[in-house]
Amino acid sequence: MIRNRRRFIALLALLAAAMAILIDVMPAKDVYSGNFDISGMTQPAPLWIQICNSWLLLPAEALFTSTVSDTNLVFIGLSPTLLYTGTVSCLMWAPLIHISRRRHNAMLLLSSYTVMCLVFAQHFSMHHLGILLGFFIAVLAIDCDERRIGVDDWPAWCATMADQFAGKLGVKKARNYLIMLKALALGAMLISVYWTINASICDIRYEYSSSRTVASFIKTNHLEQYRWMAGWTRINSTNASPDVKERINQGGYCADGKDCIDYTSWVSGTLVTADPYFKRTLMSNAYKGRSYISWEWCIDPYAGKQDIETWRSWGEPEFYDTIYQPFFFSALGYDRNDYTKIRIAETVTPWKDQRSRGSVEIYVRNDIYKNVLHSPDTGIAWPDGAKRR
Repeated sequence: MIRNRRRFIALLALLAAAMAILIDVMPAKDVYSGNFDISGMTQPAPLWIQICNSWLLLPAEALFTSTVSDTNLVFIGLSPTLLYTGTVSCLMWAPLIHISRRRHNAMLLLSSYTVMCLVFAQHFSMHHLGILLGFFIAVLAIDCDERRIGVDDWPAWCATMADQFAGKLGVKKARNYLIMLKALALGAMLISVYWTINASICDIRYEYSSSRTVASFIKTNHLEQYRWMAGWTRINSTNASPDVKERINQGGYCADGKDCIDYTSWVSGTLVTADPYFKRTLMSNAYKGRSYISWEWCIDPYAGKQDIETWRSWGEPEFYDTIYQPFFFSALGYDRNDYTKIRIAETVTPWKDQRSRGSVEIYVRNDIYKNVLHSPDTGIAWPDGAKRR
């Protein structure tokens, strides 16, 4: 790795830049970091399983296989599919290590990937797989800079076996089999191209995000003048990490005194993603009036209670962006039957060769639904089976 002095110095410069960026983006202690803080229903996998998946799952998933969805590495456990992805990953590692070793770059490949695995154990989602693809391309580029990949890179036993087969099959059949093998290899390399085409077609035909559709709905119906509210995040002790459970036990975090934390700075994101289409945020309960979601949380044990008391004093808003959970209405003193739920957007999200569908629904106060949107519908089917008054 240090045989090439100029390359070694360049890599050290990249390391220094990476460390500077890491220090710059390091979150504060009072910052919410998603599943790592609140997850309890899905237990994080031990470090050794994450390392195992980093070597045997991620390489195959980056180029050839599609066995897991866009989830976090920390929540991927061992499964029978690892036999399949592990086999594919080993078929990738073997030639890559062999080629790098012949050019004295194997240490660069393995040491760099080992450090990456330790970073992945801290945070890695499957949509970060492009990092691995870029890494493998960079290693191959370094290898090819040393010497182009050629026939002499085949192991001696492979060359001997190929000569034996060619001798038994004859020149013509051997050439045909070689063409077939090249076609299969090309087809395998085109798998990720197919994923790209699938994702591109999906993005062209469907809405990936609800932001534009929601903004269009608001502007078309001139709804900017009304008050919009958004639901917040409530973390129950039943699905909280040990650290969060300790905070819950201290008390003061939950507005109605139950065994939970009301995290009012983390609100429903539908209106947040539509904010770029407006000069100001439409959410009346936006955290500190910001047009983005804040990652601050649990700074003040009584902040959530104070926020909800303030929101409750405002009365029922014309529009309420939230999923249906009883506490979203009861904590604010709202009557769910005063609202009609309407669907304003449908989204389709691509993931490799898969597509997942979703919908964006908001609650509209009945008087606005009847007199402003002019489309009363008493046949609404509520998620809990209740009937609208």
